[in-house]
Amino acid sequence: MMEPQLVSWHEKWSKQGLVIIEIDNGQIDSLDEVETHVADRNIPFTVLHDKGGAVCDRYSVRAYPSAYLIDKGGTVIWEGHPTDPSVNAVELIQAALA
Repeated sequence: MMEPQLVSWHEKWSKQGLVIIEIDNGQIDSLDEVETHVADRNIPFTVLHDKGGAVCDRYSVRAYPSAYLIDKGGTVIWEGHPTDPSVNAVELIQAALA
């Protein structure tokens, strides 16, 4: 589960312009269930429910759920799963927000 890591990043860097968007690929059946999931976990950032998979297809989302880190200029600086050991997302965030 990646929400704890994303919540930590949101709390630490959102005021500097970091935006976090989590994409659910439709594994959760309804928008109401997504909203309940977000509320139950107190997720403070955007969660996109991609029921038909169009967004995932368009942006070649490979991991589910996926997270995109976007700098204050609107540039996607990273996408994937925050626990992926092959990427140091914290360094990318810090460099983009410097």
